[in-house]
Amino acid sequence: MQRSSALFLLLLFLLTGLLGVGSSSSFPSNINIGGLFPTDSHEYEVFRFALSQHQEVPKLVPQVDMVDTGSSFAMTYAFCSQFSKGVYAIIGLYDRKTMNMLMSFCGALHVCFVTPSFPIDTNNQFVIQLRPELQDALIALVEHYKWTKFVYMYSSDSGLTVLQKILDTAAEKTWQVTSINFDTLTEAAFLKAIQDLDNKKEYKIILDCELERLNSILNLIAAQRKNLKNYHFILANLVSEPRR
Repeated sequence: MQRSSALFLLLLFLLTGLLGVGSSSSFPSNINIGGLFPTDSHEYEVFRFALSQHQEVPKLVPQVDMVDTGSSFAMTYAFCSQFSKGVYAIIGLYDRKTMNMLMSFCGALHVCFVTPSFPIDTNNQFVIQLRPELQDALIALVEHYKWTKFVYMYSSDSGLTVLQKILDTAAEKTWQVTSINFDTLTEAAFLKAIQDLDNKKEYKIILDCELERLNSILNLIAAQRKNLKNYHFILANLVSEPRR
């Protein structure tokens, strides 16, 4: 829930600050704020709670669609539905399959899209990303610890941009980098990959994936006792659940 709390605070700041609803008399009595969230998304609950905290006039009214964020058709329909309701901004999540479509809509229709999803490189002024880019910080951390040979394990949703940055830097600094995509591995294949790395004495590993998968992976690593002795891990995700 740490990510949810942070999102809640940022939403309040953005909705009351960037939208200028504090004292402006030019706004109507009700302001529609859109929301695009996956089914069973906890961000949706945080979104509604954040809006409920603003009791002043004008009132912030949520217009929410629960949608398959990986479906271009579903996201297009939902975005158009939100726009037809006269939303001033949309809070939501995107998938790598639909993010380009969302960027295009935001730029063409001048609708702000505020998202806690993985960061992307864009100059679109109508896209506000709550999560910062981590590439430069990650590279600086690797340089600080003087890692010249390591493994980068990533999820396609969040890791492709970081992977490109790492490979570009590795070429400049003659690092030896092994990249492994979590999306291509079953649990058995992942365990085999970890054992192969152990046999090669590859003990320096960067894990870059979404929180739910990260916790599952850490449990598998601990069960195989690959978190002991010579192993060193960098967790590129911003938050993680407390671990015993």
